[in-house]
Amino acid sequence: MLYLVGFFLLFIIILIVITFVVFKKSKPQVCDIDPKPTKVLSLDDLLKTLKTQKDEVSKIEETLSLMCKNFPFPDNEKDANKHFEFVYFFAKNPLSSAKLIVKMQKDLTAVNPKYSKQIEDFQMRGVEARK
Repeated sequence: MLYLVGFFLLFIIILIVITFVVFKKSKPQVCDIDPKPTKVLSLDDLLKTLKTQKDEVSKIEETLSLMCKNFPFPDNEKDANKHFEFVYFFAKNPLSSAKLIVKMQKDLTAVNPKYSKQIEDFQMRGVEARK
């Protein structure tokens, strides 16, 4: 009779162990993901895009929005040469329509009212260079 009780207890213990092993929740594994380094855009990158982009208008529009948001004109006019180059090459780009050039002038003049005359001059130079 003691053998039956021993076997019964051993059977119960084995069932409990099997239950814990089978139904034990696995802990979610944490994996380390390295974020991709974000490329820092410079004004030279925007100029390069304007000089080389000849097939997608959306990229030209994107350069305009990036210019207005991230690259305000400096206080010193001598340091603003790259900014004026941007205006020139934007107006010179064959993908820039008249509406897009006017939008560029309005947006840049709104952000940099001090340079409105220079922006207009470089815009006109760019339009003349298209011909």
